[in-house]
Amino acid sequence: ARLLAHLRWTFVELERRGLEMGAFATEGDIFFLTHAEVRQWVGNDLAPDGLASLIAERRSQLETDRDRSVPPVIYGDRLPLPRTVEEPNAATDLTGIPASAGLAEGKVKICRSLASYTPESSDIPVILVVPYTDAGWAPLLASAKAIVAEVGGQLSHGAIVAREYGIPAVMNVTNATQKLTEGQWVRVDGGRGRVEVIGDR
Repeated sequence: ARLLAHLRWTFVELERRGLEMGAFATEGDIFFLTHAEVRQWVGNDLAPDGLASLIAERRSQLETDRDRSVPPVIYGDRLPLPRTVEEPNAATDLTGIPASAGLAEGKVKICRSLASYTPESSDIPVILVVPYTDAGWAPLLASAKAIVAEVGGQLSHGAIVAREYGIPAVMNVTNATQKLTEGQWVRVDGGRGRVEVIGDR
């Protein structure tokens, strides 16, 4: 705690001097910069107009983020996406546990076991639909754009691997391997726990 206090005092003093020089416009500007950017500014490697542009952009992003509906728990360092996707069609869309945030569209690839998996062409975005996953499934998950699993939660193997790979995942989707059809085009919203059926492509 003492170290953090001293770090903050250091940045506050740097900002005070920056305000005197005209590098900053208002108090608090320095806290919109990363440590590396502050070092660049101190070393005269970051031009004043670039500095002002960075601060303005991040202030604007902060105002935009104030209207986000943030869940009580966030995994990783990615904020959930704003709700810009269309509302789901209750007749065809599936819901489950949001396990890894993000949006992805692709072709459904149903894989009920490791032995039954046949790879798709690399240029086709694959949404892997599985009954469950364990450590042996990791190589398959690496090639998917998103994961939909019938069993599991936010701490299950598939969810953890999806977050490590940075791809959306929805877990605990009842009978997903029966309700979804091989080749269907779907949109996976990992932040909201929804699988939207778009159609066949």
